[in-house]
Amino acid sequence: MKISINRDSEVAIRDQLVDQIGLQIASGSLKADEKLPSVRALASRLGIHYNTVSSAYNHLADVGLLEVRQGSGVRVAGKLRRRDIDLKSATLEEMIKSFLPIVAEHGFSRRELKAAMEQALEQKPVRRILVVDRNPDFHPLLIAELQPHLSLPVEPITVQDLTKRSELLADSLVVTSLYHLIALRELDILPTRLVVCNVEPGRTEIEAVVNLPETSLVLLVSVSPTLIKLATNVMAAVRGNEVAVRGVALEERKELEYSIPYAKLVVCDGPSKDFVSSVGGRTPVQVFRLYSSATIDLIKERLQKWG
Repeated sequence: MKISINRDSEVAIRDQLVDQIGLQIASGSLKADEKLPSVRALASRLGIHYNTVSSAYNHLADVGLLEVRQGSGVRVAGKLRRRDIDLKSATLEEMIKSFLPIVAEHGFSRRELKAAMEQALEQKPVRRILVVDRNPDFHPLLIAELQPHLSLPVEPITVQDLTKRSELLADSLVVTSLYHLIALRELDILPTRLVVCNVEPGRTEIEAVVNLPETSLVLLVSVSPTLIKLATNVMAAVRGNEVAVRGVALEERKELEYSIPYAKLVVCDGPSKDFVSSVGGRTPVQVFRLYSSATIDLIKERLQKWG
């Protein structure tokens, strides 16, 4: 686990830990069930107070990303578990739901399952892609990144709204990240209709900021205030006060037209790319994307095999 602490940053050290560990979990750099350093070991390594590490770990445990267990240390929260069933009393439906994850994880398709079994598997066809994210201001970004690649409608939804409208699960493919997976465990989601994907960690963008000379201006442009805040905290942890980082919403067109020519680098999301490029001139532009092409291919494959 790589952690960079900047004591000169305006971002509290505890928040630097929370953002960086959370990003590594969301990107898949830290795997489910992976053990993290103990509170005192990480505090000693970073030269900070152990209470700061403990506070960061406890916050990440409260939101479901870490598991803090007495005697076994701190681990990344495990993925959605299969249901344990009593074979002596289980219904046929319960047996099938327990068996399907094993089939899917071994790469078999729905057609192959039907051919191997003498019993039909009845499911409604997938009519939509439900992308689960708790931040509504992320939703336009999710649509912009996924919809051009998929024939079915992409509908972002929060966990709370999905809980209230659980009937959508009957004919939907659910796409989410590990960050939100724990909150979905109470819903009756068929594992073959669930895609857990990694979000991009922004390594290219971070490297570009690291290589900038001191006093450079970096603009972060997005349709999402939440994304701007997260990116600002990450950049501050990487460079502190050595570079000026400014977040600007895409809707602030006049401010962007004025600021971009003075920037050494613009990091923007997909929906902001066209406008930033149109006024950017020679200013370098890095486009940050939440989903890699591999993630989009994974969604397509799941639709082809189980849609």
